[in-house]
Amino acid sequence: SESANNIAQGQINSVFLALIIVFVILSMLFLSWKMGVIALFPNVITIMIFFGSLGWLDIPIGVTISVIAAIALGIGVDDTIHFLSHYNVNANKLRNKRKASLKTLPIVARPMLFSTIALSAGFILFVQSEMESQVLFGTFTAFTLLVCLAIDMTFLPSVVMETGLITVWDYVGLKFDEKFIEGIDLFQNMTVREAKIASLMAYTEDLKHGSLLFSQGDIGDEMYVILNGSISIFLEKDGKRTDLVRLKKGNTFGEMGLFRQAERSASAEAAEKTRLLVVNRDCLDPLKKRNPKIAAKLFLNLANRLQSSLKETDERLLTQKDFNLTNLEAKLNEDEKLTAQESSTNPAELWENLGEKWRRKLGSFSETFNVSKGKRLMKIKNNNGDYLFITSGEVEIESIVSAKSEAFSVGYCWTRKGFDLIGEFALCTGNKAATARAIARQDSTLLQFTAKNLLAMAKKESRIAAQFLEDVVCMLSDQLAIADKRLQNH
Repeated sequence: SESANNIAQGQINSVFLALIIVFVILSMLFLSWKMGVIALFPNVITIMIFFGSLGWLDIPIGVTISVIAAIALGIGVDDTIHFLSHYNVNANKLRNKRKASLKTLPIVARPMLFSTIALSAGFILFVQSEMESQVLFGTFTAFTLLVCLAIDMTFLPSVVMETGLITVWDYVGLKFDEKFIEGIDLFQNMTVREAKIASLMAYTEDLKHGSLLFSQGDIGDEMYVILNGSISIFLEKDGKRTDLVRLKKGNTFGEMGLFRQAERSASAEAAEKTRLLVVNRDCLDPLKKRNPKIAAKLFLNLANRLQSSLKETDERLLTQKDFNLTNLEAKLNEDEKLTAQESSTNPAELWENLGEKWRRKLGSFSETFNVSKGKRLMKIKNNNGDYLFITSGEVEIESIVSAKSEAFSVGYCWTRKGFDLIGEFALCTGNKAATARAIARQDSTLLQFTAKNLLAMAKKESRIAAQFLEDVVCMLSDQLAIADKRLQNH
C-alpha cells in the first residue's frame, strides 16, 4: 500500500541521514574520516543484518518496526565510543596496540554485555503482547542489539590494532606552537598541525630525575624525542660510570634500536624531570597509511640526522692517531664480512621492491649523472640533506686526509656498487676542507635527490616518498652501525 511504501521510504531516508550525521561526528571526534568509517562500520553491518532478516522472513516494515534501526544505531555508537576511548587511554600507557586492545576488551566487555542484556530483556517482554506488531518490535530490537554487541566485541578489538587513534580532546590538549616545533629535530618542515598528529600517533613518557630509561646491552625497539628536560647518555664498565653526552630538548636518540632492533650501545637516564615522545613500529606503520605526507617528512628528518651522525663518525675514524696501514689493510679485508654482519637490509632489494611505476616517479624528483671510469664526481654538488645513489657501476670514496698527515700511510676508502646509498659522499663537501673524494672505478650511473626535491615529493607523491625515505633511513642505519663498529675496533 501507499502508506507502507511511505513508511519504508521514510525509514530509509532517516537511517541514511542518521548515518551521515553520526559519521561526521565520529570523524570530527577522531580527526579522521577513516576512523569515522571504522567506528561506524559495526553499526552499518548491524542495520544491514536487521533489514536482511526482515526481507528473509518476508516481514513488511510497519510503524513500530521502522524505529528499530534508529534505536540500534544510537546504542551501538555509544558502545563503540566507549571502547575506542578506553582503548586510546590503554594504548598510551602500554605503547603496544595489541596489548592495549586485549586489556580494553575485559574492561568494557562487562558493562557492554550487562547493559545490552538488560535492554534486550526489557524489549523481549513485548513478546507477551497480544499485538503482532509489538511482538515483532520487541523480538527484532533485542535481536539487533545482541548482533551489534557481538560485532562491537569482535570487529573493533581486531581492527584498532591496525590503525592509529587520535581524539579531538588529545589534539586540543597538546600545547604546540611554531616556536616549539622549530626546536624539535623530528618536526622540521612540519606545520603545527602535522607535528601534533605525528606526536599523537606516538606515545609520551614522563621520567623523574635519575630514572633509568634503558641500559647498555638492552635490545631496543623504540626511538625517543626529548620534548622537555634532558637525558644523560653514559657507559658503565667495572662499576665505573663515564658520561658521554647530555641531550637536551629537541634532540632525538635511539633510532638504531627502532630500525635495527639492535643492542643499546650505552645507557640513558633522566638528568632532570623529562618528558619524552616515544616512537615505535606501532606508531610508524599506521602513520604511513593514514598520513603518508607527515610520515615522509618524519623519515626525511630522521635520514638527515642519521646522515649527519654518519659523517661525524667517519670523520672521527679518519682522525684516529693510531690508524696505521697494517690495521687498515686488515679492516679492508674484513669489510665484506663486517657489512654482512651489520646490515639488516639489502639496498638492491629495497629498490626492486618499489616497483617499476614508483621507480619512474622517483626518477622525476632526482637528477641523473653518468660518470666515466676513473673520473672524480666533481660536477655533483653536495649539500646538507642531499642523497646520492649509485644505480649501476662502482664508486669509491677515499680519504684525502692521509695525503697531508703522517699519521696515515694510506687513505681509508669505502666502495659502493649496484644500487646503494653513498652515505659517505657527505664527506665530499666540494671545497678545500673536504676530507674525502669520490672516484668512479667503473662507468657509473648515479641518482641525486636534493633536499628541495625530497620535500616536493613528500607533498606531491606522499606514499612513494614515505616508503622511499623509510628505506633511506634503514640504509643509513646500517651504514652508521658499520661505521660505529669500525670506530670501536680501529
